[in-house]
Amino acid sequence: MPKRFLAPFLIVLVLMSYALLGPGARAALWHHQASKTASDVFVQVTSVTVEPPTMHKTHPNTATVIAQIMLRGNAPSNPEAIVEVGTASSDPPDNDLKYDDPTRTVALQKGVTVVKFKAETTAKTFQGKLNIAVTLGRATKGIDIKGSEPKDYIAEVTIVEP
Repeated sequence: MPKRFLAPFLIVLVLMSYALLGPGARAALWHHQASKTASDVFVQVTSVTVEPPTMHKTHPNTATVIAQIMLRGNAPSNPEAIVEVGTASSDPPDNDLKYDDPTRTVALQKGVTVVKFKAETTAKTFQGKLNIAVTLGRATKGIDIKGSEPKDYIAEVTIVEP
């Protein structure tokens, strides 16, 4: 029989607690709940590929890193973000490539924007596999940067001899 009164009691308790909260506390509670919702306007790296996926230590020793960046929502005018490419990891360690203009400000289009980077071996590059990552930073005010899954912002390239 006491279980029958539990649900109405809890409802009354919650309503009384809310009524007793001051306006500032109610606003803080509302703001906390509102901040948990995702922004309607965001940018995100959705794909990274390397063409060709195999590079030679010597000629041909260049490849193109192609990043697809998605802008969703009703963005402010002239949207842009900083796009950066770099070596995230390698096997064996300490292997690296040289990237032309690795950090740049890019104008974003609604939908997909394609950004290309030139990657090149150096005298310090050796045989192995490298994971190349493309990341975003400092987008136009009003645009959130949404994290990407590792498979979306990282691509693998293989370096072979010669």
